[in-house]
Formats: sequence, structure tokens, C-alpha cells
Amino acid sequence: MRLRQYLLISFLLFNQLFCISQDRTVDSLKNELAHAKEDIHKLELLNTLIESINEDNVWSKYNDILGILSQKLMLSEDAVIKLKAKKHYADFLNNRGYIYNNLGDISTALDYFHKSMKIQEEVKDKLGLAYSLNNVGFIYNSQGDLVRALDYYKKSLKLREEINDKMGISQSLNNIGNLFEQTGDKSKALRYFYQSLRIREAINDKLGQGYSLQNIGNIYSEQNNNAKALDFFTKSLKIRKEINDEQGIAYSLYNLGELYLKENKVPQALENALASLAVSNKIGYPSNIGAAANLLQEVYKKQNKYDKAYDMLKLANRMTDSLTNSELQKTSVKKQFQYEFEKKEVVAKVEQEKKDIKYNEQINQNKIIIISVGIVLLVVLLFSFFLYRRIKLIQKQNFIIESQKLEVDKQREIAINRSVVAERQKEIIELHQKEIVDSINYAKRIQYALLANESLLKSSLPEHFVLFKPKDIVSGDFYWATEHNDNFYLAVCDSTGHGVPGAFMSLLNINFLNEAVIEKNILQPNKIFDHVRIRLIEHFSQEGGRDGMDAILICINKITKKITYSAANNAPIVVRDNKVIEMLKDKMPVGKGEKTDSFSLFDLEMESGDVLYLYTDGYADQFGGPDAKKFKNRQLNDFLTNIHQLSTKEQVEKLNSTYENWRTWFNKDGEKCYHDQVDDICIIGIKI
Repeated sequence: MRLRQYLLISFLLFNQLFCISQDRTVDSLKNELAHAKEDIHKLELLNTLIESINEDNVWSKYNDILGILSQKLMLSEDAVIKLKAKKHYADFLNNRGYIYNNLGDISTALDYFHKSMKIQEEVKDKLGLAYSLNNVGFIYNSQGDLVRALDYYKKSLKLREEINDKMGISQSLNNIGNLFEQTGDKSKALRYFYQSLRIREAINDKLGQGYSLQNIGNIYSEQNNNAKALDFFTKSLKIRKEINDEQGIAYSLYNLGELYLKENKVPQALENALASLAVSNKIGYPSNIGAAANLLQEVYKKQNKYDKAYDMLKLANRMTDSLTNSELQKTSVKKQFQYEFEKKEVVAKVEQEKKDIKYNEQINQNKIIIISVGIVLLVVLLFSFFLYRRIKLIQKQNFIIESQKLEVDKQREIAINRSVVAERQKEIIELHQKEIVDSINYAKRIQYALLANESLLKSSLPEHFVLFKPKDIVSGDFYWATEHNDNFYLAVCDSTGHGVPGAFMSLLNINFLNEAVIEKNILQPNKIFDHVRIRLIEHFSQEGGRDGMDAILICINKITKKITYSAANNAPIVVRDNKVIEMLKDKMPVGKGEKTDSFSLFDLEMESGDVLYLYTDGYADQFGGPDAKKFKNRQLNDFLTNIHQLSTKEQVEKLNSTYENWRTWFNKDGEKCYHDQVDDICIIGIKI
């Protein structure tokens, strides 16, 4: 994505009131206007007030007052007042052009701008005329008519040079540079950008310098002259920091990050992209936030940090939604403003019709006086009168019917527009939901690939079963196994959370378990847990949360057949001779907790016929049964005791069917219903 700061051409009131203090608030201007005595002073205040208000439907009302008052003062015999009034009337016409341009009526907008320019030429208002020419050029530029746009930009530039308007000259040069860049003529664009920059440096226009430097940097970047691009982006950032131009700072940091990424300088790209995101979040502009997030997504992909890249993708999508909603809101306001504007035109037309009717009635009254001289003519007159009344009644009824029809058509159009907007929003939501589900399904494939390999489990544990039921597509529970130095390790773990957050935690925990055993050559289960806890606390030190896992890790030495284990909050159980033996455990998680003691190492003495079970709390916490209560650990242990002599295949089938029966209930109509699964489930059974 490329960010370019084009000069924004304002259509509002390009007059000579630029020296008025920016500290004058709208409220103070309204108060001063209410107490102003001279009409010419009111015109000046109206002009300033219109410049200070951003809402189109508000300032347009003051613009109507400006037009009426300036027309009134144009009739003055005082030559000075008459001249000023004409200038303000040109401002009024210019504002009307802005309104119609916003409504999409380009033809009418251009008509008002040309009327404004005609008056500006008459009163020799070169400054106002220069801005009007610039406005017309901007419209043609927006319409893609670059030849006409260039002609008007050059006419505006010529006038500004005649009156030595340095600020205006720099703006015109910048606009022409932007136009040549659109045509693909980079060399001409660069020449005009440099001319604009030199003038802005001469008049100490820091804000303008920031944008000129950025524009030049973008040209060099497009030409793959990265050294020069870096120099101009750095200068732009320095100036913007001096004047605290926060949005400009966000642009410059983004440009630097994009350039560094292009050169594969990932650390520098990350630093600038993060800084751009921080500034963008501070000023709250969705477009800047979305751009920085998209850049960070590309940086994190380069670093293979796909979890962070996914977070940035979600943030960018949220900003896209925000911008979409903002555009829909602007469209709604625009339609309301168009309706109010057209309603004013209708009211003016109705007033004129009333005057015409009143004039016709006066003529009819005169005719009645003449006709009343004769009795015969009086009869004719009466007949004509009743006929006239009938015609007026029919016209009135037709008017009412036509008005009702227009209202129905209007409401139907509103309903259609709302339906279109709602359908578009639905499509956007469904698309985002599909993208999220696709991403989660891909995460599921990654997670399942990292779980204990079934062939490894079969070779080390000939008689075993695994019951693994995630609550959502991906799981916070997981089981892990590996072989190292004649030892076989098996872990059953419950990460903090479930669903996507739990799955990310499980990936971290699996990574740290592999790191401890494979990379660090840590052999004892308790020492492995100590290492994983240290890594988790380091990873989440900034967030300050208590993320981690409840877990059981057993180690079987293939030479000595000795079994040792470590247990964090969850403990293994052994079923021997139809009795449950609950093994020892440490009452603390693998992660940040109230206790920071080292984990204990326990010996696990097994006899022939024993069955060892490792499980998380998901099965026991499931609601069900006739009273919608939890299954609980005691009931689970009793159930395991009853089935422990069955084959491992039969045991897992019994556990699964019992779980589904426990969730099932019937409503008052006898319909079968199910309690929602409340947590991830993981149970492993091992026959010795």
C-alpha cells in the first residue's frame, strides 16, 4: 500500500480572511454576529463563521444568509460597501458550487464556480479568482480530464505569481506535480515537487515542507532509488516531529517501514511500523491504523510470527469495517442534506406560485366588477365563478394525490436503499466470518499436526486409548509425546482458555516442552515443568496475566522400566483391584501463580493389571443429567473403575457414549435437547 499526501483543495470561501485568529470559537462568532450592528460587519462575521463550521447542513444555512445579505448590500450607493458585497456574493456562489459538487451534480457545480469567477474578474479579486480556478481544476482532475485540469491549475498559478501569493504558488506547484505523477511522468512530477519545496522552505511553511518531502520520497521509492527515498522520508519525519504533526508523523513512519521492508531490513521495518501504529492509535484515524496494521502483518510474516501476523490482519479488517461504516454514514447524511436543499428550492417555487395566484385573483375581481353591470352578464359571471371553484377543487385534489404519490415513492426508495445497505453489510459480515473460520480450520490442522503421533504412542504404549474432544474447532487441551535418550515422555495438559486463545496457548506450551527436552536436554519431568514455567512468565511478563497450563507429565525409562512423573494441579489416577488410587500432585500451575516453588518429582509404582488414567477437567465439568449438574471427578473415577477391565477400544467407546447421554435431556414437549459442551476434553488411558 502506498500513502501519498495530496493537497486537499477546500471549496469553502476562498477569501481574504486568513489573518483572523484561530482561537475564535464558533460560539463566540455566533454571539458577535447576534450583536453586530452594521451589515458589512455581519458579512465579514458570516464568512468567518462559515469557514469555522465543518458540518455541511449547518454552514449551508449561514451561507444562504450570506447570499441574501450580500445581494441587499450590492444595491448600496456606497461604492466601497458595494464592492465588498460583490466579493462576498462571489463567495456565496463558490460555496453553492461546493454543495452541488458534494451532491455529485458536477454540471451545476461548475456553473456556480464560473458565475463566481465572473464576479471575481469584475471586482479584480485575483486571490479569490486564483482559488476558484484551482477548484475547477480539481473537479476536472477528479473526473479524469487531466488536460483541462492542468490548464486551470496553470491559470491559477499565473495569478498567484502576479500577486506574489507564496503559499498559493507552492500549493499550485504541488497540485501540478500530483497531476503529472498520475500521468506517469515522474520526472516532471519531481521537478514541480522540488519547486514547491523550495518555496515552502523560503516562507518557513513547515507543514507544507513535510508533505513535499514525502511526495519526493515516494517518487524516488517508485524509481527504486532507495537511498534518496530514505533521505527524504527521514527529513519529512524530522520536520513533522518539530511541529507535532501527528498524522504526518504516522505517514512518515509508515513510509520508512515500507521502504525498510522493501530492502528486507526487517528489524528497522518492524520498529517504524510499530511506531506508526502507536501514533495512529493515538490520533484514532482508521485509515492510518489499517495501513500500519497491514504493514506489520507483512513484517511478522517475514519473521514467521504468524500469530502476531494474524492479530494484525484482524486489526486491519476492523479498520476496513470502520471505514466502510463511516462511508455509509456519510452517504446517509449526504442524502438527507440533498433532501433539505431540494426542499428549500420547492418552497421558493411555491412562494412564487402564490404570488401568481394572488395576481390572477386580482384580475378576476376586476372582471367581476365590470360584468356586474348587467343582470344577464351576472348570471354568466356566477356560472363562471362556480366553474372556477370546481376546477380549483379538482386541482387541489390532484395536488394532494400527487403529493401522496411522491411521498410513497420516496419511502419506497428509502426502503430499497436501506435494503441494499443491509445486504451489503450482511455480505461483508459473512465474508469476514468465512475468512475467520477458514483461518481457524487452518490453525486446527497445525495444532493436530503438533499433537502426539499415534504411531509413537502405539510403539511405546501398546494398550492405550485417547479421548480428545475440543469444545470449539481448536482446543486449549492437548496431549504431547516424544522419545529422547531412552526415555518416553507423555503429557496431558489443559492450557488457559479454550477455542482460539486456548489453541495459541497450547502451541506455546508444546513449543516450550520440545525446547526443554530436545534442545535443552532436560530429562526429569519436574525440571521440564520448571523450564516451561520460566519461559511462559518471560513471554507474558508485559501483560501481567496468569497464562499457563494445568498438566501431568510422565517419563518411562525404556531400559529400567521406571516411571516418574510431575503433576501441576491435575493428578494421575491408577485403578488397581477395582479401587482408585489418586496420586500426588503440586497445587500450582505451570505458569505464573501464587507459588513459585520448584515442581516435585514423584515415582509411579505400577503392577500388572493396573490401568493408568491421565485427564483434564473438561469431562468432569460437563453439565447434564436430570438436574443439569456437573459430572464431577468422583463420578468419573467411579466410572473408570467400572470399565477399567474392558479393552481400551471399549473403554473409549463407553466414555464417549456416557458423555453424550449425560448431555442429553428432554423438554416439556418431549423433544431431545443437548447441553452445550462447556470445556475441552482430553483423557488418556494406559493398560500396564
